[in-house]
Amino acid sequence: MPDSSPQPARVGPRLAAGLAIAFGLLLALWAAARLGIEWLWFAQFDFQGILLRRWMLQISAFTLVFGLGSALQLAQLQRCWRLRQQGAEAPRPGEPLLRLGNGALVVVLIGLVLLLAGGLSYLLVQARGLIANPFNGDVITGFSVLRDLPPLLVAGLAGGLLLPLLLWPLTTLRITLAASLAGSATAVARGWSLWLPALLATPFGEGDPITGFDLSFTVLRLPALRLLLSVLLAQGVVGLAACLLLTIGKSRILSDLRFDGLSKAQQRVLQPQVAALAVVMALSNALAPFDLMVQGSGVASGAGYVDLHVRLPLRLLFAVLLLLTACALLVPLPRGWVRRGALLPLAGTALLVPISEWVITPLAQRFWVQPRELAVEAPYLERSIRATRRAFGLENVRTLRLEPNQALTKADLASAPGTLDNIRLWDSQPLLAANRQLQQLRLYYTFPSAAVDRYPLQGKAARNGSQQVLISARELDSSALPPGSRTWLNRHLVFTNGHGFTVSPVNAFGADGLPLFFVKDLGSSGRVQGIPKLGITDQEARAALPVGSPSLYFASGPSPYAIAPTKVKEFSYPEGELNVYTHYTGTRGISLAHPLNRLGAAIYLREPRLLFTGSFTDRSLLLLRRQVNQRLTALAPFLRFESQPYLVTARVAGSAGYRPEQYQYWLLDGFTTSRSYPYSDPNPQGLRYFRNPVKAVVDAHDGRIWFYVNDARDPVLRTWIRAFPELFRPLSAMPKALLAHIRVPKSQFDIQAERLLRYHVTDVRTFYNGDDVWAVPTEIYGESSVPVSPYHLTMQLPGQQRSEFVLLLPFTPLRRSNLVGWLAARNDPPHYGELMLVRFPQQRLLLGPQQITALIDQDPTISFQFGLWNRLGSRLFRGNLLVLPVGEGLLYVEPIYLQSKSNDLPTLVRVVVTDGRRFVMERSLRRALDRLVDEAPTGKEAGDASKPLPLPAGAPVPLPLP
Repeated sequence: MPDSSPQPARVGPRLAAGLAIAFGLLLALWAAARLGIEWLWFAQFDFQGILLRRWMLQISAFTLVFGLGSALQLAQLQRCWRLRQQGAEAPRPGEPLLRLGNGALVVVLIGLVLLLAGGLSYLLVQARGLIANPFNGDVITGFSVLRDLPPLLVAGLAGGLLLPLLLWPLTTLRITLAASLAGSATAVARGWSLWLPALLATPFGEGDPITGFDLSFTVLRLPALRLLLSVLLAQGVVGLAACLLLTIGKSRILSDLRFDGLSKAQQRVLQPQVAALAVVMALSNALAPFDLMVQGSGVASGAGYVDLHVRLPLRLLFAVLLLLTACALLVPLPRGWVRRGALLPLAGTALLVPISEWVITPLAQRFWVQPRELAVEAPYLERSIRATRRAFGLENVRTLRLEPNQALTKADLASAPGTLDNIRLWDSQPLLAANRQLQQLRLYYTFPSAAVDRYPLQGKAARNGSQQVLISARELDSSALPPGSRTWLNRHLVFTNGHGFTVSPVNAFGADGLPLFFVKDLGSSGRVQGIPKLGITDQEARAALPVGSPSLYFASGPSPYAIAPTKVKEFSYPEGELNVYTHYTGTRGISLAHPLNRLGAAIYLREPRLLFTGSFTDRSLLLLRRQVNQRLTALAPFLRFESQPYLVTARVAGSAGYRPEQYQYWLLDGFTTSRSYPYSDPNPQGLRYFRNPVKAVVDAHDGRIWFYVNDARDPVLRTWIRAFPELFRPLSAMPKALLAHIRVPKSQFDIQAERLLRYHVTDVRTFYNGDDVWAVPTEIYGESSVPVSPYHLTMQLPGQQRSEFVLLLPFTPLRRSNLVGWLAARNDPPHYGELMLVRFPQQRLLLGPQQITALIDQDPTISFQFGLWNRLGSRLFRGNLLVLPVGEGLLYVEPIYLQSKSNDLPTLVRVVVTDGRRFVMERSLRRALDRLVDEAPTGKEAGDASKPLPLPAGAPVPLPLP
């Protein structure tokens, strides 16, 4: 009878193999589910080709790097292992290389283990950063990544490798090399965001000032080269450390604490590795002209005098010597020449970097440049000023010099009806607070933001057919449901969409001090109405502000996934004590009709209930990425987007791809950026180049997406269009109803305004002396002192008869409070995107926002009234202080709101106006302006102004104003 005793011994390996196979199958299922759902998500837009291209780029890069690296480095490791096995029998030269005694051997071994762990950590950290965000330039910083390496990670890896290296050296080093190669391959694969634009780079049509290379090399190709060289260097260091550990770390050597040196065969095997590292370092230093144009050390941003006359020659010499060293290591030379012709130059070149960076450069800067700095650095300062202005789009700023009068007259007011009829009295913060009290209607509704826009409401002729409004979407926040109602069914199948929006004029308020509405309420009580005091009829309002069925399935705020339509009706809006329900009518989404799609969705979302619920139908769709920014970033990750989209309601019937019954759309701006534009001074976020070439549109109901090219001249965007041409359309293809609502994005304006604080100066001497640096003024907003934020206005620009929708920001001198000018971005065609800089004479004192605020507080009548309102249960809230050009002077306007401390409902109670000479506070803007120019109000305006405004409960009764 056969002996069966060996059978149990085979159970362990079989079980391990079975568990490994099961784990592999689960991993494959998880990966297939994620990839499948991503494919279906892109398929809803017919963009599968874009996703496939991105996958193939990454798979090809990973396969190439991992395959080539494995073939080279693992084979090299195997050669070192064979030579190690020869041991003492291997012939050695008369004067062996790298002979080590007791202490030196221990130090070298510890250093090699740390190099191995450090290189592996570098590659893993770089790969992790690129996995998390492949389009964040911060993770690609070359050798400076070493500063960010977690010391505990390096120490932990080094400590964890010690014992395995002693017990299983070859296996341990193979695994370490494989891990580092996986990190390198992952970094390069995820770095497609850098090397794809490098391969497809579109010329800028302008050369850099040092090499004459087209700017596309520094902007688009230099980051990719830096990524490649950093990966090659780190991987080369890991490979060399592994081979040296295998060579030196033999047990007999460790027991004797003596290494007799490298044999001739070992030297021949290791020389190509050292030569390869020398070549990589030489190439890295050969990029010095481009690196210095980005990261200079002088007073100019970019390469200065010392950079070009000291650092650059030494780095290029270093690169040449490294290449000579590599050749000496690779080319057969007579005996003894290897040491004198390769090792000595290598040691000599290693000293050049610290000498140049730590000794020669500071000495040259201090003793040669600083005594004559302006004369020496002037050409480089001029380059930096010119490059910074070009990189941030400041070259075409139109500058206008004005000398406004200190006092406004009746003629000034009469000459600017387009400005006065549109003065903004409602800020977004008080309006949102009023909306939450008057229009939120249920706890699970929210108004995350209010956008300033303009709509074609005729009204008074002075507005030229454009009425400035604040529009705010009523979005749904399922996390605000009562705890007992926060079930999976409610969050993902029932409460799936916001509903409706509010539209309020910025320049009008009711007799009770509350905002007026063109669009308000929900359901049968919802209203689209005109505002008689603005001369706008109900018919005009309904024509300009279509509502339709305003179900907002896609929102500006965070939104969980939703499944619709299902057998369960979706909540639409409340109607009195009852709720009205609906079904999703959109066609975009991932179909859950097929069981495999459900399985994939369940794994993707980690939600097994998707497999067992009986609520789905053949039409049920999975709606993913319902936040607008998240949705756009998934399709175009190479663009940066404005943080907050804004809602537009418009009729777009007849436009290809748009549904005639849908009126609500989200608009969002996309930006291209770079951190490597030569000689450009980086902004506080580290950006050296910034453009706004894309306008994105998202259907608020079913999530369709359109990308329109706003600036086809941008070389960075043209490069990405080469990669994904089907993603973009020309701006001329945008429906005219939506085109009328595009605007200069606030984040772009903020960046340009911040750069202009210093770079409005083009004279090198003035720039160097810092005589004309500006600052953003401060104001009292609410109860706090804050920097003035850019604000939208509909106004007549100087020299213009027609009012325009502009974004404006005033400037003051640095550490002073008087006004020196303001910057305006024009939003209306044909001047869209133009920047106008209005400068005031610095020899005259024009009051800035901070000074005006202080003078308002010092006015006896106004300050007394403020003090009364701030007592007994009420709180004063001060709005934005607006600075407006009116006629030949300047007008300052500040709305005043009042809130009860027990109720967050603000009312607009007063308007303060001044020209810097006289301060007036009245219940209406028109009455305040009349008093300002010593004109008594008459007629209906006087009657309206005389009506007292109700105050919040518990507020003290104000004293009458003179």
